[in-house]
Order: sequence, then structure tokens, then C-alpha cells
Amino acid sequence: MVRLCLLFFLSGASGLIYQVVWVREFGNVFGNTIYSASLVVAVFMAGLGFGGYVAGQWADRRYAARPESLLATYGYFELGIGVLGFLVSLLLPRLGAVAAAISSYSQDARGWYVLSPGSHLARYAIAVAVLVPITLLMGGTLTVLIRHVVRRDVENAGRRIGALYGANTAGAALGCFLTDYTFIPAGGLQATQMIAVLLNLVAAAGALRLASRQSRAPDQAGATADRFQPAPSDSSRVVALTGVAIVLSGFAAMGIEIVWFRHVNVLAGSLRSVLSLILTVILAGIWIGSIAGGFLHARFGRPAMLYMLAQGVFVISTLAGLATADFGRDLAEQTAAYPAYLAGSGWRRDALELWLVVRPLLRELGIPALAMGFAYPLANACIQDAERVVGRRAGLLYLANTVGALAGALAAGFVLLPRLGMQGSVTVLVVVAALAIVPLYVAFGVGPVSARHRRPAAAAFALTLAATATAIALWIALPARHLLDHALWPPGPNERRLHVREGITEIVTITDVPGQGRALMTNGHLMSGTNADSQRYMRAFAHLPLLSMDAPERVVVICFGVGNTLHAASLHPSVRRLEVVDISRQILEHARWFSATNHDVIDDPRVSVYVNDGRHHLRMQPPGTYDLITLEPPPILFAGVASLYSRDFYALARSRLKPGGYLTQWLPLPQAPAEATLEMVRAFVEVFPQAVLLSGTMTDFILMGTNGPRLELQPAKLRARLAGAPAVRDDMRAIGLGSLVEIAGTFAGSAETLARATDIYPPLTDDYPITEYAKVSRLRADQVPVTLFDVRTVTAWCPSCFVNGAPAAGLEGLRDYLAVLGGFYLQPAFVEVYWPYPPPGRSSSYELAIGPKTRAVIADSPYLRRLISPEGRGATDPSAAPR
Repeated sequence: MVRLCLLFFLSGASGLIYQVVWVREFGNVFGNTIYSASLVVAVFMAGLGFGGYVAGQWADRRYAARPESLLATYGYFELGIGVLGFLVSLLLPRLGAVAAAISSYSQDARGWYVLSPGSHLARYAIAVAVLVPITLLMGGTLTVLIRHVVRRDVENAGRRIGALYGANTAGAALGCFLTDYTFIPAGGLQATQMIAVLLNLVAAAGALRLASRQSRAPDQAGATADRFQPAPSDSSRVVALTGVAIVLSGFAAMGIEIVWFRHVNVLAGSLRSVLSLILTVILAGIWIGSIAGGFLHARFGRPAMLYMLAQGVFVISTLAGLATADFGRDLAEQTAAYPAYLAGSGWRRDALELWLVVRPLLRELGIPALAMGFAYPLANACIQDAERVVGRRAGLLYLANTVGALAGALAAGFVLLPRLGMQGSVTVLVVVAALAIVPLYVAFGVGPVSARHRRPAAAAFALTLAATATAIALWIALPARHLLDHALWPPGPNERRLHVREGITEIVTITDVPGQGRALMTNGHLMSGTNADSQRYMRAFAHLPLLSMDAPERVVVICFGVGNTLHAASLHPSVRRLEVVDISRQILEHARWFSATNHDVIDDPRVSVYVNDGRHHLRMQPPGTYDLITLEPPPILFAGVASLYSRDFYALARSRLKPGGYLTQWLPLPQAPAEATLEMVRAFVEVFPQAVLLSGTMTDFILMGTNGPRLELQPAKLRARLAGAPAVRDDMRAIGLGSLVEIAGTFAGSAETLARATDIYPPLTDDYPITEYAKVSRLRADQVPVTLFDVRTVTAWCPSCFVNGAPAAGLEGLRDYLAVLGGFYLQPAFVEVYWPYPPPGRSSSYELAIGPKTRAVIADSPYLRRLISPEGRGATDPSAAPR
């Protein structure tokens, strides 16, 4: 049994590796939308459930004829999974073009373009064709092994099934953790899938070797101890009621998991490491719970009583964990640990970061996850009373639990959260969890059961009902916004929350600071805004490349934000068609909160709105479609965002540009460690060797590349184009780019500088999305890669800015302007990135030597004035201080 559990442990690790990688791979194929992720998970779970049921029925028949062959059958199942896993790993990266070819748009009631029903059906067909064969085999491994290990010993079915299920889940937990913390960071997605294939082959070889040594075991008639609860005489009734119970508990458990993912995303951020740890903690809890459930059944019997008590523990601990979760406490713990983080290095620092994320997860979902693990072993113990149907009943419960879990995930994600929010969704889900004890009571607390066995079930039912009812009542009595108020980042000084709305994909928050502007936040994290700095770099995304072209006509803006970039593009008179693509309908629906700055551009007749993943939208377009592709994705370290910074994405984008077309990409340097930033830049310059790094603001930079032979700023043409577009000229003046000096002064690094700075770094690719694994927690002690900057090479971008070494007409202050910014790029306050606070002795202000010429340039530039002022950046002017 021990060796068999070890093999099934490897099988569980392999299964979770596949699942984690496939969700990511299908995100690149279908787009990183909640619908795509839900589709993959739904097909995966359905395959497991039906595979377990069909294999269980078959295993009973096989057991009756050749019981010794079941272990070999399990080995062949593992071999089949390994072969199919290898084939799927080769197929998935090649499905992107197929997915685009079978996709089309239809218009909704608002006139926005959404993927047609036929597109979704075609995607479902692809996912079924690719995943169902392998997931059927995965699900079948459990019930085949259950049939093999239980044999005639049905009285100990709970313990044996708990051991098997626990071993498999323990492997799944380890596989989940290692996938995101070791395998993908070390080798990429393809290599990680090969590890899963290898684990399947090892499990297959081990099982076949054990089978070859095993002769048919003698029948083992288990003695029925009086302490074991006998099955009622109406066995089919008990099976049906237990099945209903596990459907309800599966529904509630998976629904609560969806809420946990939303809630922890708000608390800790949508980092890949955080998402991985959530699933790891859940699986580890299920592992321990399944082992504990099997042990308690072996020790005390009465599985129905234990099952009801476990459901009560799940409800109470779930509500307690969520009610006591608090962003302020988590923040205080991270702040308190920061000195140790700064003092540590290597594995000590990594372990500290890991613990700071795991600790709040254990508080919130550790005990509920453990209680979830009791369900399947104890449900089996309730109904396994006949040797001949062990496999069928185990498969039936597995299917029931999977169907319930799938329904709970879809209901929570697409119905409950958008309509009731997190707090209301939890109320519904824990009520469902509590109701799971009712069919158990009907099966074992009433009817043809002896009074000696009926009384414990009735007592457990009464106790669980009273305890859960009390806990739910206390939960309902909490303030209506308790979860949100304790999860969202608290408003800053003078900041007001104008609006909060929970939707399918995120929680949208609109805030306002008088005199500064409004901000858009999703899941508690800043996404966009209308303050002066945001306006400057977001509008520059469109203005700078469009002014570099003769007569651009078609523009696509990926990620709407608050509409700054789209509005800027709409001001260019030659632009005839504008497309905006956003993964979130909710963000688009909130455009009117920012009408003061986007001027309701979303209603411009030239604008077409697409609710889709930006990458998938580009795949659906023919080559040579756009003059400009511009995008500002969410925070660059968040899960899924790497697909918009990879070399594969840039190659796709370049193919969709017209000859001489441009792409602009957001590069927020302080958000990522230096190595991750350089890998992103490397991916860009490998596809766009004609590139330039521009300064949008002091923290938000712009990568600009062209699909032409040369990227060059021509002041004479720029002046003429501005003269012919007064709306563009006025808009650029308003954001601090109103003069030739300010426009050319955005220069930060040439293509040669970028290539040289990133020469030794591997590019970010779809297969190697390394940036998503760059951070575990919020704690930071990094540096911006200053090798990306060299303002002295401005002539590489603007050769005509200087004539015979002297600035051209209208650009007389350019050298001094660039000197100011070049000085900032070397300041410790710019280069060093700390959070939550700079270490003692590290300055957070800038110190520049400002001479008379520099002072005149600053006086002529609203942007530099804001940058230099203590109110704007906390900078100091040493020339004004006593020496």
C-alpha cells in the first residue's frame, strides 16, 4: 500500500502540473479571459469526473473476472496519460492560429463587439478534443486504484480511500507549488510539461513492476466490528442521499475557493506566486483532511456523523477566516518584517517572503481546506457496503463531487460574485454547505437504522445545525461592506471613494483627490488615472508615434484604462478608424466616470469597442492592418500580463502593422526587478530593432518601435504636423509636451543602448514568462537598470535636432533639458526602489546642481517645474541651499 501511495503521489503531482500549465497555455490560445480559464477548468474537471465514474464501473467488472489485473491497468492508464501529455504539450502552442480562424465577433445591445456564440462553441469543441481523452484517464486512475486496494475490506474503505486520495492530493499540492516556484522559472512551460510526462512514466513503470510481482491475493473477509455503522437495508437510497450531500459540499467548497481567489487577490495582489500558494494551501489542507478523515473513521466508525461535523467545521472556519481577514494587519506584518528582509539575502529572504504570504493564507483558509478533505473518504465510508460495487460507487461519488464543484465554480464566478459581491456570495455558499448535512441526516438519522446508530447521527445533525446557524447569523450581522472595507487599500489623505462595484472579472473602484484627479483601481490596485503624470505618458503613447507618420488612419488601443490614450489618438485628423480592446466589460462601462478627460471618446463614431483579449484580437486581424498599436496592460508582474510583453506577442503585433507602422508599450521601471525589466526589453528589441526608450514620466517609460527601416524624429515635419492639427497641439501643450524641446527631451535611450544593456539576458517568451515569477510579496529592495539610459545618444533618434553640433532652431535648450533628466536617472532616489520605506540613510529626494541655463529650461517646462518642485517629487535644489 505504501509503494502504491507513492506512485499515486507522483500521479497527483503530474496532474496539477498539467492543469497549471494548460490554463496558462490556453490563455495564450484563447486569450487571458475568465471565460477561457473557466472553459479549461470545466473541461478538465468534467473529464476527471466522468473518467472516474466510467472507470469505476469497468473496474468492478474487471475485478469480478481478474482482480489481479487492476494494478497493471492503472499502470497502463499512467502510461497513456504520459503519452497524451506529451502530445498535448506539442499541440497547445500551435493552436493560436486555429483559435483565431474559428473566432468571429457579433455586436451586442450597446454596439460593442463580443465573441459570437459560435466562437465559444468552437473553443469548447477544441478544448474537449484536446483535454477529454487525457482527463478521462486521469479520473480513471483513482477509481481503478480504489477498486484494487479495497477488495473485500469494505469496512475499512474510508481509511484506504482516504490514504489513496490523500497521497494523490499531497502530490498535487507539491506539484502545484513546484510548478510556479521551481519548474517554470527554471525551464519554461514546455520543459515543465516534460517533467509531468516523466512522472507519469515513472508511475506507470512502478505500477507495472508491482503488478508483475503480485500474485492474486487471497480473499480477505473483513470482520465486521460492532462499532462500524452498518449500511441501511435500502442501500440505493443511502447512495443517492450521500451523493446529494457530496454534490452540495462540492458546490460550496469550490464556490468558496473562487471567493478566496478574489479576496486574496485584493489583499495580496494578482501575482502568480500568490495564486499558486492559494491553490497549494487548499490542496495541502485537503490532503491532511482526507488522511484525518480516514483515520477517524477507522478509529471511531460512524462516517455520517464525522461528515456532518466536518461540514460544520468548514462553515464556521470559513466565516471566521473571512471575517477576521484584514489588509491593515497583513500590511503591518510585512512592514515589521522589512528590516529582516533588508538584512537577509538568498534563500533566507525568499523564505521570509514566502512566509509573509503563506501566514495570512493559513489564517483564512487553512482550517476550511482541511475540513474539505473529509468529504470524499467519509462519503465512501458511508456507502461502501458491498464488494461487487466498490468501483461504481467510488466513481459515482467522484462524479457527483466533481459536478457539484464545477457548478459551484461557475455559479460563484458568473452569477454570485457579479450580483451579490463577495460577502453576499459567501452567505449563499455557506448555507449550501450547511444544507449538505440534511441528506446525510435523512439517510442515517431516520428510517431503517437501529436506534444505537441513529442517535449519534441525530446528535451530530443537531449540533452542526445549531453551530452553523449561529455562525451564519453572526456573519449576516456584519456591516454590508465588511469584507471590502477590510480588504481594499485605505484611501489616502483627501481621497474619496466615489464608486465600488464587484463584477465577473474584478472589483472596480473609482477614487478622487480634489485638485489632482480621479483614479481607476481594480481589485484594490491602481490601474489608471487622470492626474497630470498619468495624462502625460498615456497621451504620449498615441501622440508621439502618430506625429511620426505622414497620414496614419487606423489605430488600435489595447487596454482602455480611463480613456486617455484613446482620446489622444482621436484628436489626430487623419485617423479614420479607432479600435479599443479590453478584456473587462466593467472597465469600459465605467468610462463615463472619467468624461472630464476622455470627453466620452468611447461614443465617437470612429471608435469600435471590442470586449476581448488584446492578443487574441490581433490574431483575428489580417496582416498589415494598423498604423499604430498601443497598449498599457495592468501591472506588469501580475499573472497573465507577460503574454503582452513576450517576444511572441511582439512578433504577432509587428505582423499586424502596416509598413512603417508603430507600436508603443508601457514600461513602468520601478514595478519589476532589474533582471525582469531587461528580459522584457530584450524581447522588444529582438522584434523591433528600430526602437527607442522614451520618458513618459519619471517612473513610467515608453518603448516605441517601428515596422520600418528607420525610427527617426524629424523636427521640421513634426512642427508642420502640429501646425495642421491644432487640437493635438493644444493637448500636447496641456500635458507638458508643447515644444520641440519637450518632445525631443522625452528621449532616454537609443536602440543600440537598449540592445547593449540587454545583450546577456534571455528574452521574455510565451514559453518562458519569467517576469510573472519575479516577486512573491510586496517587499522591495531593487534597482532600476540604469544601463537602459543614455541621453547623450539623442541624435540616434533625432539626427536633425543638431546642425554642426549646435541645436537646431527651436531646440536651443535640448541639451540642458536632457541633462536635467539624465541627472535624475542617476539619482539614488530614482535608481533604488524600496517598499514599504527606504532604509535609514537612503534619501527619497533628488539632488541636482542647477545652473542658470538649467534654471531657464526648467522655467520653460511645466513638466520639469512639477518634477523639481518639492510638492511634485520631493526634489531639492542644492544651488539654493547654504554650502
